[in-house]
Amino acid sequence: MHEASEHPEFMKTIKEIHSAEEEYDRIMNSAKEKADRIMREAKEKIAEERMKSEEEIVSLKNEKLRSGSKDIDAEVEKILVKAKKEAAGISNKKLESKSVSGIVKNFLNSL
Repeated sequence: MHEASEHPEFMKTIKEIHSAEEEYDRIMNSAKEKADRIMREAKEKIAEERMKSEEEIVSLKNEKLRSGSKDIDAEVEKILVKAKKEAAGISNKKLESKSVSGIVKNFLNSL
């Protein structure tokens, strides 16, 4: 008879263990779902941040290119102005040489 009275207590213990295992499984599944969600959100956030960073890099690169292009254009303009001045100087020298040639011809003809 003693065995019969322990049997319901044993069954109760088994049910409690089974219930605890089910609770454990439920908690573990919930934790895994939360961890997966957190990982997914983190990956999405990383992807967004990477995209923003790449856009900023492209923007900065384009700004540097524009700035460099302006600097190059200004330098080219300086070179062109200098070349025009030098060309004008050379042109004036040619005119002077022509003038000198004319004077020499007139002088020689006068002899």
